[in-house]
Order: sequence, then structure tokens, then C-alpha cells
Amino acid sequence: MLYEKKLRRRDNMKTSGYVIRNAVKEDAARVDELLTELIRYETEFDKNLNKEYTVSNDYSEVIGLDGHKLLVVETEGKIVGFLYGFVYQIPGMFARPVALLDALYILEEYRHNGFAGALFQQFKQFAHENDAHSIELKVMTENLNALHFYEKLGFCEIKKYMQLECL
Repeated sequence: MLYEKKLRRRDNMKTSGYVIRNAVKEDAARVDELLTELIRYETEFDKNLNKEYTVSNDYSEVIGLDGHKLLVVETEGKIVGFLYGFVYQIPGMFARPVALLDALYILEEYRHNGFAGALFQQFKQFAHENDAHSIELKVMTENLNALHFYEKLGFCEIKKYMQLECL
């Protein structure tokens, strides 16, 4: 699936368009780099995350796997963001499967151009095609930008994910 769109101009960006597509095996290393950046960004909100951790071979096995969706956004000839999610079912417990949006990241200098929203729309279509009842995600409570973004997409809080630090 390929999605192309002209990009609105923002600040001094000279980008004229972008492409959203399914990731291929050759993209795995770049997506691992972006996931590493996401984890480093999230250390601001979760003190248990290791800022020195580097992801390797995290996504290579799920590319093209049934029930999984790894999308990338390309502009200016490079991958600047990604979305990974999957659909899961617990037989007998769920009447219909649930889609889980596991990771969404856009490089900071490419944010506010519609990339994240476009990635999400493609994932939403994937969830629909897989008869998902809903799309769930986890977001850091203090990540106000992400919370606002997801709320704009129509997400609402239905569960609380709580943590107790062990000393």
C-alpha cells in the first residue's frame, strides 16, 4: 500500500511531498534507529528506560508478518518516521480482535506536517480490514504532546496502566 501526498510548507522546510508505505526488510535497520530515538525521547517520562540502549533487529521479523503492520513515512529521500502495530485475539475472551498501536515516531524536525496522522489513518484501515473492535495504545502520562495528538484522533482513556516502583 502506497500513499503519497503533497506536503504543506512549514518554516524553512523545502519538502514537497511524502510517501507512506509498508516497510520492507531493507528498512529494518532504519526503523530500529528510529525506535532507539523514541526510547531515548521517552526516558524523559520513564526513568527506568536506559538512554544508552540501542535497538537492533527488533522489526526485521515482523515485516510482512500476517496481523502486523509496520509503516514508514519517507520524505526528501529518507525515512523520517514509522508506525508499528498489530492485531491480537484471545479466543473466548474477545468477541472481536483488538488492534494495538505499539509505536509511532516522527523525527522532531519533521513533526507537525501531518505524517503521524497519515500513518495512523493507514493503521486504522489495517485495523478495520482485520475486523478489530478497537485500537488501543499506551502513552506516557507526562507526554502531553502525544496525549493531545491521540485525543484529537478520537482516543479516550478507558483503562489506567499503573506502576509501583520496587525499591
